[in-house]
Amino acid sequence: MRYTFSKKDKLTKKEHFDALYISTRGVKSFPFSLRYVQMELDETGLSRQVAIVAPKRGLKHSVDRNRLKRQMRELYRLHKDKIMDSGVQEIWSLRYLGNRLNDYAFLEKGYLNLIEVYNEQRKKELDSTGSE
Repeated sequence: MRYTFSKKDKLTKKEHFDALYISTRGVKSFPFSLRYVQMELDETGLSRQVAIVAPKRGLKHSVDRNRLKRQMRELYRLHKDKIMDSGVQEIWSLRYLGNRLNDYAFLEKGYLNLIEVYNEQRKKELDSTGSE
C-alpha cells in the first residue's frame, strides 16, 4: 500500500457531500468525528474518498485550521492501512471536534482510537448483513 493522499482521495463532488450529510453513519472519538456512507465512486480502484473538516467555530485563525487539516491528512495517509477494507466504496467526512490546537501525539492517539471504533462498528454492520 502506498502511503499517499492523492487528488483522487479527496472528496470534491457536491452530490457526495449532500449524500454524506443526509443519510450517514458515524463514530466519535475525541478529538475527531467520522461520518461515512457507502456510495458508488467514479474511480474504480478507489475504496474511499475523504473530506477533512476543521470548523471555524473552534479555530478562529486560518493558519491554525490549515495546520490542523495538514496534520489530519497526514494521520489518514500514514494510518490508512489500519482501516478495515469492507469491499465497498465509501465517502468519509473526518471532522475535528476540539477548540484549540493539540500536539501531534495527542491527535494520533485520538485518530487511532477512532479507527479502532470504526473497524468494530463496520464488523458489526457486516456481520448483521451477512447473517440475514
